[in-house]
Amino acid sequence: MADEIPFLGEPSDSREAIMHATYAALTKHGYAGLSIQRIADEADLSKSTFYHHFDDKDDLLRAFVDFVLEAFGQALSARTSDDPVEALWTYVDLLLASDEIDVLDIDLSDDLLESYVELRAQAVHDDELKERFARRDEAIREQLADVVREGIDRGAFREVDAEAAATFILTVNGGHLIHRTTSAQDDTDVVRSQLEAYVRGHLLVDGDGEGHS
Repeated sequence: MADEIPFLGEPSDSREAIMHATYAALTKHGYAGLSIQRIADEADLSKSTFYHHFDDKDDLLRAFVDFVLEAFGQALSARTSDDPVEALWTYVDLLLASDEIDVLDIDLSDDLLESYVELRAQAVHDDELKERFARRDEAIREQLADVVREGIDRGAFREVDAEAAATFILTVNGGHLIHRTTSAQDDTDVVRSQLEAYVRGHLLVDGDGEGHS
């Protein structure tokens, strides 16, 4: 069987097997080389099984985006600390996709990140995919804003606009991800140091909260 999606474990049925096979085919062949046959080969399933679940490749890719984003969001929510400062650093670690962290017990490999960027790029011309990414972005933004609000209520964060702070952090990390996957240069350490400076200087009351390394 193809490599599993890093944070989902073994597939429980043929539909999930197709989801995992889609990930494997995408990392091997890229979006341009993705085909129903290659996905079926990765899953060791017949094409008729594929068509039992999905109408065509576009239908599958939309379902795949939903599947992965939902699972990723659930994994993040399940592992976020009740301590708002700790939770904030968890978000920063995960969204930076640093090779040195293990926040969700997943391998944030270049293959995984490049696959995400390739799929996201398709949303430029696919309104349904765009809507799916927009919903997940908003959900993560609200989760992060809630963390900031909780930190303000507890006196750990300054009185800032929680939505604006969440938007800034997500935007920085989104730009970093695109740069990292489309450039030969990995500036993760530089981006992280500047983002930590923002958190300490703009959000934390004492300015001394340690980030995870």
